[in-house]
Amino acid sequence: MVISWFKKNISARLLGGRFARDVAVLAGGTALGQAITVLASPILTRIYTPEDFSVLAIYSSILSVLSTLAAGRYEVAIPLPEGNKDAVSLVMLALSIVVLMSLLVGLGVWLLGDQIVDWTNASALRPYLWLLPVGVLLVGNYQVFSQWAVRKNAFAIISRTKLSQGLGATTAQIVTGLLKGGPLGLLAGQIIGQSLGILTLATSFQVQKAISTVRLNDIMFVVTRYKRFPMLSVWPTLINAIGLQLPILALSTLHGAQVTGWFALANKIFGVPLSIISTSTSFVMIGQAAEDRRSIKKLDPLFWKVIRQQLFLAIPLLIVTPLCPFVFPFVFGQSWKESGIYATIWAPAIIANFVASPTGGFLDVLERQDLFIFREVLRLLIVSGVLVFSLKLALKPLLMVGMISCSMILFAVLYALISFYAIKQAASGLKGKTC
Repeated sequence: MVISWFKKNISARLLGGRFARDVAVLAGGTALGQAITVLASPILTRIYTPEDFSVLAIYSSILSVLSTLAAGRYEVAIPLPEGNKDAVSLVMLALSIVVLMSLLVGLGVWLLGDQIVDWTNASALRPYLWLLPVGVLLVGNYQVFSQWAVRKNAFAIISRTKLSQGLGATTAQIVTGLLKGGPLGLLAGQIIGQSLGILTLATSFQVQKAISTVRLNDIMFVVTRYKRFPMLSVWPTLINAIGLQLPILALSTLHGAQVTGWFALANKIFGVPLSIISTSTSFVMIGQAAEDRRSIKKLDPLFWKVIRQQLFLAIPLLIVTPLCPFVFPFVFGQSWKESGIYATIWAPAIIANFVASPTGGFLDVLERQDLFIFREVLRLLIVSGVLVFSLKLALKPLLMVGMISCSMILFAVLYALISFYAIKQAASGLKGKTC
């Protein structure tokens, strides 16, 4: 019912038509699934400690990086072939790579488990490292079958799986926490959430039928035909993932579990709602930009329209941010008082990213993958530089987070400027051709 409301009301206020309805349906399910996890946080923070949340945060960060490689990026090509034969072959190829990557991650955990714990300074994670290959397997399968659903325009199904994942994960974390407690409850809940929806998506693919019809020659053909996806997109995507997860991993390495747990909650409370809105804006903006691409001069006003809209939406958050040190202990419990201070320091960075991130879609529309790679390398260099500086000066946790926050605000400005530069360059090129 709620998803139907999103489809009926929100889509009418965006661009109109099928594209906007699909975006609204997908965004509605994602938003509701994520909203459940955020709204349940006051319960979870009274069941679990900051140290427990730290284990989940580090596990999730490592998994986020590994899952970018889960299917070798071949899954991104699944919606593209005109005929179903090549698309089915891509699905089978991607699923095979997911299984192989899961086995490799399992081998890596077995051989390098102690080193991973030392690098992240997370001794509490050691008993649960075996969940990493399980997570890669589940996330990889979900990514592959989601792309098949995208090919079939089954956005309502994807939306329902997003909702079931949020509800399933939160319920499992609460129940497991009440029965046992400890980080295993949080991790088990996440694993359960990741697994929900895979069966639904896989049913629409008809795996057994595909296995009986796909031949090795068919798979070898798509390996070559779509080789540009693993060749060109793996490294940029991996760099992007590392850059996004570096603050969590660095905090754990330098300042331990409790600080990481405090920061993780602050990042979740602000980051999740804003990322939902930002992602939805990006979808709609890309659709509008794609329509306006033939008339490059329309992209400039669209860029500033997106910036103004995001700034307007960010105003209430800027007002609320200074109140976090007083609100967090009341909402989440006294043991999370420090998390409110981290939220006050970190929120400006999240808000800056919220304003800038939708503009990244212009690079996709203008096919400026070169600037995408440049941008992500720049992010990694800026964050890494701040972390090295913090390590050299042995900065206290709050000061270190403040430095990272300032660096991310700077990067958000550069992020938007890079997109604006691409638009201006495209307009200049078009002007040169007309002259």
